[in-house]
Amino acid sequence: MSRARIHPVTGTVRLRARELMRRPVVAVALLAQSAVLIAVDLVDVVGRDGDAEQGRDLVLLGLRVVAAPGGLVFGVLAAAVVGSEFTWSTERALLARDPRRGRFVALQLVVTATLALAWWVVQSLFAVGLGFALQLQAGPDPAAAWRWAANGRALAAVGAVTLVYGLVGAACAIAARGALAGVVAVLAYGLLGELGLAPLWHPVDDWTLWTSATRLVVGQGDPVPGQSLVVVAAVGLLALSASFTFYAGREITR
Repeated sequence: MSRARIHPVTGTVRLRARELMRRPVVAVALLAQSAVLIAVDLVDVVGRDGDAEQGRDLVLLGLRVVAAPGGLVFGVLAAAVVGSEFTWSTERALLARDPRRGRFVALQLVVTATLALAWWVVQSLFAVGLGFALQLQAGPDPAAAWRWAANGRALAAVGAVTLVYGLVGAACAIAARGALAGVVAVLAYGLLGELGLAPLWHPVDDWTLWTSATRLVVGQGDPVPGQSLVVVAAVGLLALSASFTFYAGREITR
């Protein structure tokens, strides 16, 4: 009895997922992010000195910590994965089977979205589990460790931000035509642009993906209710458009 035929997109997604999970940099990134999250939560618990009334946001605090930083880390990984198509010269083989360039870009974006889902699940489970466990130790009311409205919204925000940062990473890799150049572009955008230059001018800082991610998770302090949603959606659409636009004019030289 013959084996069921696997769709090319499904096979490629599986291949890229296994390839990503085997990379030591992924484990290092997850461990580093987990260590930062543990440190932030523990400092918060110790700093509040047993004040149960103030210690009811540990789950939300954990999701806030992994939102923008975790999204940026995933953007770097997405750039490395998509950029490997050019670095390893597998681009020509894929285009030989299907010369439609739009299909090639769409495949890379599907891979990125699938990996973003996995990344979101892993980091969110860890953040929620850690915050819930610490809250049970710090406060007398177990029900206060989870607030459906606030934490549910925060989980959705983390997922959206992770996906958008992944799309930015994919767009940078496609535009830069390589993994290393794509990673550098993502880091320049996140670290130099959003964290370095934008805070120097407050109106610009209000419209960055990093700031919008934090406001969506926390749910407070946003002067315009829909502003953060607009920023996240706009950056995602720009990344999608840039991916197709940059690749449309690319010359295949190897």
